[in-house]
Amino acid sequence: MFKVDHSQANEFVVVEPGEYEVTVINYELKKAESGNNRVVVDYEIRSDVDQAFQGQKLLYDNFTVTEKSMWRFQAASKAAQFPDGMQFNSYKEWADAFVNKSLRVIVGEREYNGKKYPEVKGFKVSKVNPPDTSITISDDDVPF
Repeated sequence: MFKVDHSQANEFVVVEPGEYEVTVINYELKKAESGNNRVVVDYEIRSDVDQAFQGQKLLYDNFTVTEKSMWRFQAASKAAQFPDGMQFNSYKEWADAFVNKSLRVIVGEREYNGKKYPEVKGFKVSKVNPPDTSITISDDDVPF
């Protein structure tokens, strides 16, 4: 199995406020306590960019579907470089298009039950190219 080695246990460090290059890694469609629809987005701080907190996750960024909060959808869409005028037929369709996009987020803090947590406060266009996710496979790589 495995042997416990305390030297291998890394301390969890909370992401500090600042700007980070991220990739959208996941989303979930939920209902807010208010009954409004919500898209809950998770990001990963890119490891291919020289920055603090590489590989850490920024979780539970809530996009609540109301007229007053549409600015967040618009700001995130602009940062993800969706073309102006692009049409989505549902918030799920928007979220599907948002996954795997690279962008820059502005992280602040929120307090919950006396503890401080990172919270995405704003969105910007990425300053670096998206990660190269292409895979090259040659005939020599396959067994048939």
